[in-house]
Amino acid sequence: MSLYPVNLAISGRLCLVIGGGKVATRKVQSLLACGALIRVISPEVDGQLAQLAKAGLLEWQQREYLSGDLQDAKLVFAATDNRKIQNQIVAEANGSGILVNVIDMPEACTFQVPASFRQGELLITVATGGGSPALAARIRKDLEASYGPEYGSFLSLMAALRKEVVAKSDAQLEHKKVFGRILDSDILNCIREQKWADLEALLRDILPPGIDVSCLMKEMHQFRGKNNYVE
Repeated sequence: MSLYPVNLAISGRLCLVIGGGKVATRKVQSLLACGALIRVISPEVDGQLAQLAKAGLLEWQQREYLSGDLQDAKLVFAATDNRKIQNQIVAEANGSGILVNVIDMPEACTFQVPASFRQGELLITVATGGGSPALAARIRKDLEASYGPEYGSFLSLMAALRKEVVAKSDAQLEHKKVFGRILDSDILNCIREQKWADLEALLRDILPPGIDVSCLMKEMHQFRGKNNYVE
């Protein structure tokens, strides 16, 4: 199956998880990281989900799934151990045009969740079309070893730079030249090795006049602190 890659903005949107076991817990954790409104429907849930419900981070309806429960949901995760209920959820989701992910039934999914990891705003995903989650997890692990937390800091810096460079440059060609010099420079290694004086010197050499490098450095250090960058 050829899947269309897309990143969804689900902050503040209702996502439904039907089931309360370890798989459901993993789904909930990834949804929480994206700011979703989460409703779990299950007679029982594992300890982590119970704690999250008690803390008000999700809504837990302690009962079996019922027809009509999908109303208003943007995404649905069918994570029960009952094939009959799983099929019922799929049929109702398809009838309502709601995207549904079904554990252990890739052929029934209208969306699949790739193996992924984040470094700040950098999101890297690996998908196998449901063919081998184990292979996707292995490749994700290999990539995570290559793209450490310095990439999150670098992306934060690039995002701040983009605003400044675009505002102070007249032509798109000039933007590309500046960003090309940054990517070809030793800036990423400076971040990785925490050579902040060298980083500041490189930025002053590459960036157009009028850009406040000291302010950019401050923003990047704030990002590092907020995201628990390991020194």
